[in-house]
Amino acid sequence: MIVLGLTGSVGMGKTETSKYFLRNNIEVFDCDNKIDSFYKKREIIEEIKNFFPSIIIKDNVDKTSLAKLVFNDKKKLVFLERLLHHKLKEEQSFWLRKKIREKKKIVVFDVPLLFEKDNLKKYDLAIVVSCSKGIQKRRVLKRKGWNKERLEKTLKLQISDNKKKKMTDIVINTDRGKR
Repeated sequence: MIVLGLTGSVGMGKTETSKYFLRNNIEVFDCDNKIDSFYKKREIIEEIKNFFPSIIIKDNVDKTSLAKLVFNDKKKLVFLERLLHHKLKEEQSFWLRKKIREKKKIVVFDVPLLFEKDNLKKYDLAIVVSCSKGIQKRRVLKRKGWNKERLEKTLKLQISDNKKKKMTDIVINTDRGKR
C-alpha cells in the first residue's frame, strides 16, 4: 500500500484536492473533519468545558471563540492540541489498519499540520498544495468565522509555504482553482 500525506497551509486547496482523490476512488482520511467530529463528543465537550467554560454554549463548542482564545495563549493551545491529537492518532491508526485489511493500493491522509505536528516518516510521499498569497487570503476570508487577524495568527503557527515546498516530494499548484 502507498500512503500519501497531503498538506498545505490554510486556504491552499487541500479540501478540493482530497475531493479529487475521492472521485478517483482513492480513500482519504481528513484530519480536519475528524477533529470537527471530536467537538460533538460528550467527553471532549466536558474536557473543554472544564478548561474553557466560556467556550461552551448550549452544550456545544463555540469554535470561533475557542480559536480566538487558544491563538492568544500558548498554554491553552498546547492543552487543546494534546487533548485532540492523541485521539486523532488513535483514529488514524485504526483507519489505516482497516484499509490494509481491505487491501487498498493507495490511501491519503489530509493532514493540515503534517510538517509541524505529524511524523513524516509514516508516509511514502508527501504532497503540498500551494497557491499565491493573494488567492489564499481571498479563499480564507470567505470562510465563516475567519478574518485577517485569525488568518495571520494561523499562518504564524504554520511552516511557511516556501519551506513546505522544499520539504515535500510533490507540489500541486492550485492557483487556477479546480482545473
